[in-house]
Amino acid sequence: MDSLFVAMRKRKDGEATRRRVLNAARDLFGRKGYRDTTHAELCRRARVNIASINYHFGSKDKLYRAAWAQAAEEVEHCYPHDGGVPASAPVEDRLRGNIRAILMRNLDERLSCFHRLLMMELVNPTGLLDDDFARRLRRARTHTLGMLRELVGPAATQRDLELCEMSLISQCRMVRFRPPGRMGKGLPQYDIKDVDRLVSHIARFTLAGIRAMRNGIATPKRNQRGHSA
Repeated sequence: MDSLFVAMRKRKDGEATRRRVLNAARDLFGRKGYRDTTHAELCRRARVNIASINYHFGSKDKLYRAAWAQAAEEVEHCYPHDGGVPASAPVEDRLRGNIRAILMRNLDERLSCFHRLLMMELVNPTGLLDDDFARRLRRARTHTLGMLRELVGPAATQRDLELCEMSLISQCRMVRFRPPGRMGKGLPQYDIKDVDRLVSHIARFTLAGIRAMRNGIATPKRNQRGHSA
């Protein structure tokens, strides 16, 4: 019985240590980047020694990947791509759910750690996250392009869908959490209280554009003499 208690205590302590290291890594990598974050800083912030970091993660590279994965999975858990709208719902409602999820990911201040990590990797790429980036992006695009295929219709080409995707995502990306300061000066400011209005506008604007594109695809082009091209 005593040995079982000791084993459970060690496992609990180990999990707590791992969480501290990950939390410290997420913060430091997000603020300083991968290259400028040292083992000494990680140890000091997490209150551990290098042996503990190596035991739980093996290397700085693996710790960086783990910190990113934890932050990215937190985002996907809070705001899944479908926005909580079931697959059986009308496609227009599923589109609104997708828009809401993207906006909330951008506006929720609790996810600032994720955005800092992402920005650091984009500005000073390490290549360590490329595969995970690609996998997560592919999954998000598959979801969005599937809805757009339903909306635009079977006659649409892949390029038609990609153009619709560009227009939709560009609208959503314009809406970002911007802390007060020079970086946000002169740019439109939005926060979570604006989400319902933003979802309604972006969905309405996008659906109107898709209807126009669908009608253009369905209508045969005509040459100058009025004959079908």
